[in-house]
Amino acid sequence: MNKMKLLIVDDEKDLCRILADRLHILYGINPDVAHTGDDALEMVKKRAYDVVVLDIEMPGIDGIETLKRIKEINKKIQVVLFTGHGSDETRRMGEVLGAFSYVDKIDGLPKLAPMIEGAFRLRKVLEDTYADAALNEYN
Repeated sequence: MNKMKLLIVDDEKDLCRILADRLHILYGINPDVAHTGDDALEMVKKRAYDVVVLDIEMPGIDGIETLKRIKEINKKIQVVLFTGHGSDETRRMGEVLGAFSYVDKIDGLPKLAPMIEGAFRLRKVLEDTYADAALNEYN
């Protein structure tokens, strides 16, 4: 797998550290971490992330509003909602706003890791598709 640019957004600092460590072991990447939606948005403006793992319940702007704003900044970024406070309504809202998938924290890394991989593959396909479309436009 090419080096993925990943951002983990969660107000639970210990969880972020554990996830970052495990993802480093699995994929050899060093994810960036944000603990609020506002911090995440500033980071997304400065770096072209492939995938964002995003909690829903956070102080300040919540994950759903953060998702909406991430997609306004860069539609190609794939977002995996990762929450312990979800509902069917939240899941549907995430889908409507363009989240790649939704994973309950109870399911943990065994379910999250394949979703991150799938989101990264889709991000690369979108990147290639946009590049091909741009080339075709100029040929």
